Amino acid sequence: MPSADPLSTKEIEDRLAELPGWELSPDGTALTRVYRLPHLRAAILALHIAGVQDELNHHSDLALGYDTLAVSITTHEGGGGLTAKDFDLAQRIGDLAPTHGAA
Repeated sequence: MPSADPLSTKEIEDRLAELPGWELSPDGTALTRVYRLPHLRAAILALHIAGVQDELNHHSDLALGYDTLAVSITTHEGGGGLTAKDFDLAQRIGDLAPTHGAA
């Protein structure tokens, strides 16, 4: 199981470089990404992500729009800060999103 210990700035930069399309939030406390896809597919992707989150016992914020799905991932426990758990969830989402036609 990935650690909930906060990563260093260098670790965050290195891990973020491995996640195309993902960005740090303006305050540096979350990983964010907006996927664009047809409305029904956006809702289905949100449901698929919810299942992965339950599997990993690590949950993100999802905001469903007409043709977008915005994802924001952070760790609230242990004083906050980005952790390996956040990057593992982002990787899983990044791997499954194209199967739903997300861009």
